[in-house]
Amino acid sequence: MSDKPLSKAVIKHHLDDAYAAEWGRSVALLLRLTRDLQTAEDCVQDAFESALVYWQRDGIPDNPGAWIRKAAKHRFIDAARSSRTRQQALQRLSYLDQPSVQNDEIEELDVLIKDDELALIFLCCHPAIAVTDQVMLTLRTVAGLSPRDIAAAFFAKDEAVRTRLLRAKRKIRGAGIPIKLPEAVEIDKRLKQVFAVIYLIFNEGYLASRGESAGRPDLAREAIRLAIRLLELIPNNNESHGLLALLLFTDSRTPARVTTQEILIPLDEQDRTRWNHEVISVAFKHLERALACELPGRYALQAAIAAEHAKAIAYMETDWSAIVALYDGLLEIEDSVIYRLNRCVALSFSDSPLAALEQLAELEKDATLESHHLLSATRADLLRRAARTDEALSAYRLAVDQADNAAVQKFLQRRVRELEAKN
Repeated sequence: MSDKPLSKAVIKHHLDDAYAAEWGRSVALLLRLTRDLQTAEDCVQDAFESALVYWQRDGIPDNPGAWIRKAAKHRFIDAARSSRTRQQALQRLSYLDQPSVQNDEIEELDVLIKDDELALIFLCCHPAIAVTDQVMLTLRTVAGLSPRDIAAAFFAKDEAVRTRLLRAKRKIRGAGIPIKLPEAVEIDKRLKQVFAVIYLIFNEGYLASRGESAGRPDLAREAIRLAIRLLELIPNNNESHGLLALLLFTDSRTPARVTTQEILIPLDEQDRTRWNHEVISVAFKHLERALACELPGRYALQAAIAAEHAKAIAYMETDWSAIVALYDGLLEIEDSVIYRLNRCVALSFSDSPLAALEQLAELEKDATLESHHLLSATRADLLRRAARTDEALSAYRLAVDQADNAAVQKFLQRRVRELEAKN
């Protein structure tokens, strides 16, 4: 403990750091004791609230996470003993027989938390839970975001988010979803959903689906933090390295991708000296680990595509043929319309815009992207580069109407003005 009295603001700063680092680990441990997700969250939340008072009085503990977990454990014991009905009391107090509850030295339990925390992540991403609920549950239970913050990120009402979270927790209880690590043979299969959830969180943070701002940096940071933590929990998984490499390569462009007027800057116009090259260096190290296997996964291949952009000094010096080949590899894993759309863009540079337009015509037969601005914007850009100005203008105007993100709309409107000036 520190002997020097600290101000409430300083304590709050340390508490915020502890919250970011220890929330998920603490909920994981309390879930081992309570066997109920809501109870675990409530106990940990109470512990953090009490820390603001106790830490200001007693000083910041040497091990803040252990302090939080010990306080949360005692909060659970107190709640169990004060349960209003005999049945509730017996049910809750039965967990007090566990050695992990009786042991007052929570520091000794930290070695067990690794598996508990990984089990918690798998629990939140269980396939029996709806995908949107998986995302929100992961943000709440693993990352510690409040329902209000989650609602703001997804432009939803607080009550709607709380309802989704409650529904997911009821699903866990009602379906009897086990609160434990999957069997070894199931882990790789289940990891795919965990990766997908983290990637969805990152994508919403990097380029928000709607709203006035280009993205939500807080969500992007949370996704990267989750990917790092997942890698710490399963360090020898190649695809975990691939996911983290992809997120880091992509996030490294953040300083150069939006103007001060919140207008999206496309990749070909970004000032590459503003990219975060320290982050890029770390991403390359993880990419090397991700590719050190016979069959790299989808995130490793996407990271390899991002790496080709990071290698190029200028946009036109990008190895577009290599990118086309990497997209071919991705399409062997999954026939995704997004992969095919992005392959068209790469093909337009490795071959020609006209060749890409022929491929795009095939893609347009798939109704998946029929009303999405990405398809219209891609067509518009290919037509612009093919000097088919009138057709490009129509496609850009359609993309403006379809886009929900203001930063994207402003960029597309800029393209419209540029082409109108040429006509």
